Amino acid sequence: MIGLRSTSSRYGASAQAFHWLTVMLVLAAYVVSKGDRDSLYSAAADGLRRIHETLGVLVFIVVVLRLLWRLLDSTPAKRPMAQWMAAAAKLVHFALYALLIAIPATAVLGTWLEGIPVTLPGFDIAPQIAEAHGLGQLIMAIHATLGNAILWVAGVHAAAALFHHFYLRDEVFQSMAPGG
Repeated sequence: MIGLRSTSSRYGASAQAFHWLTVMLVLAAYVVSKGDRDSLYSAAADGLRRIHETLGVLVFIVVVLRLLWRLLDSTPAKRPMAQWMAAAAKLVHFALYALLIAIPATAVLGTWLEGIPVTLPGFDIAPQIAEAHGLGQLIMAIHATLGNAILWVAGVHAAAALFHHFYLRDEVFQSMAPGG
């Protein structure tokens, strides 16, 4: 059985749970968000919007907890690999974390700038800043672009993991794969 903490060869159950929960929440938020922006803010889409915004808040919470866990937990030993691969891995991980923080931040900021509350199950969080509709629309467009970008970056990340597993036949993929 895998322990909560990471070892020199595998990420622990906690790190794996944060990783795969993030994957599921991001994919769910993306799927729920499909449609044009105006219909998402219609009265008919209120339930869908609440689900999308709740998933976004959960992504942010999980990412913060994940970063805090990284301060407490070690990571598996670095595998020998070409310098360009190691640099690419660092760049992709940095991009993923940046997007995981920027996407919820732009959602909240853009929503509030448009004078719309952030809607969660059972309550709303009223705008905490002055309305600036044009800027709000721009930030929401950036939010949508970042939401698309994270799928591409995550796709590169997943492709690299599969490349390690099936072509290089090293333990990189296995270090984050669920199970023993």
